[in-house]
Amino acid sequence: RIESIAEINKSDHVAACLRSNIILSLIDEKLKFRDPKAKEFCKTCQTTQFLPFLTKPAGFSLRWKGSEFKAEEMFAASDLYTTEHQDIVCLLKPILNENSSSFKGCGPISLAVKEYLGLLKKPLPELVIDQLKEVAKHSDGNTLYQDNITNACYKFLNEAILLNETTKTMVVTELKSTPFIFVDSIYVDAEKVAFQLNFEAVPYLYQMPTKYKNNFRELFESVGVKQIFTVEDFASVLEAIKNANNCRKISENDFQLCRRIISEGIWGLIREKSQDFCEKNYGQILLP
Repeated sequence: RIESIAEINKSDHVAACLRSNIILSLIDEKLKFRDPKAKEFCKTCQTTQFLPFLTKPAGFSLRWKGSEFKAEEMFAASDLYTTEHQDIVCLLKPILNENSSSFKGCGPISLAVKEYLGLLKKPLPELVIDQLKEVAKHSDGNTLYQDNITNACYKFLNEAILLNETTKTMVVTELKSTPFIFVDSIYVDAEKVAFQLNFEAVPYLYQMPTKYKNNFRELFESVGVKQIFTVEDFASVLEAIKNANNCRKISENDFQLCRRIISEGIWGLIREKSQDFCEKNYGQILLP
């Protein structure tokens, strides 16, 4: 009966979705009665393409994996993830549609059937990292979907690194030099972000948003986000401004930034040091 869905789907997708719903109900009944043949057909049920997928939500401006397929296409359970994991895979994997058949879904699926079909699987950390890298490619302004996806990926990875040291090493390796921290509507890499920064230094240095600092601190500390920036970090900004202006007169904005870098950044770190120490260690710092 499962295999008949593909044939029905060729001419009537809604009818195929309805048949899918009926089949899922029958599987549920068989599982409740502990049908001895359930295990025998498990692999077939998991790999047969008889489940519909979710189309792109209204207002979703990012790349949606499901948009790459025809609306009437059916998938095997092994190829789908449930809406529970939508925010951490939707840019890379199709999502199961559990809406009613009139909305081109298969209807709600019981936990027992989901387990039988392998739909309770969690994404691997590698997939979530790829999802995070994918969403980080979009810099056309913050959207609710973008924020939700980013937060969900951080949450998953933060939990993953606490559970497994090997996973932590992999996550750090993948993200350490990747612009994945969402701040001021863009994604920047860890070396440009500190948990504390008391003045404006965009686009060179950023302060970690409070919601990330409070909720995902382990993740960001692991990839190298500092508590505060160092003198060397501030000096590198002055160097970058010099190089960007190529010996030309710097703009008023850059001049004011240099002043903040020197007076609030560098001076705040070395004010307790002796003059000799400062001259020896920081005498080469560029000044505007």
